[in-house]
Amino acid sequence: MLKTLLTFLTLSGTLSVCKAQVNAALFRYPDVSATQIVFTYANDLWIVPKTGGQAIHLSSPSGVEAFPKFSPDGATIAYTADYDGSNSIYSIPSTGAHLVRLTRMGS
Repeated sequence: MLKTLLTFLTLSGTLSVCKAQVNAALFRYPDVSATQIVFTYANDLWIVPKTGGQAIHLSSPSGVEAFPKFSPDGATIAYTADYDGSNSIYSIPSTGAHLVRLTRMGS
């Protein structure tokens, strides 16, 4: 009886911890600069310091953003996005200011 109760309490604690975890399957396409990490989460761009801390949401237009890559100096991030039915390449400063469309792909 005691063994069954301990097993139940252990499993209950494990299940409550599992419910609190973030779905890591949504973290995709990381790239690393000298000081930061950029990645997509739920089809938006996020950036976080390499030393840890809170991730900052860089972009959230309607559409899918993928494959972010830092410029060699880490000042800008190029990425592919589908905002209008076709993939194009965009650029955004790593500080999260205004994005710029670099290409126009036809459908």
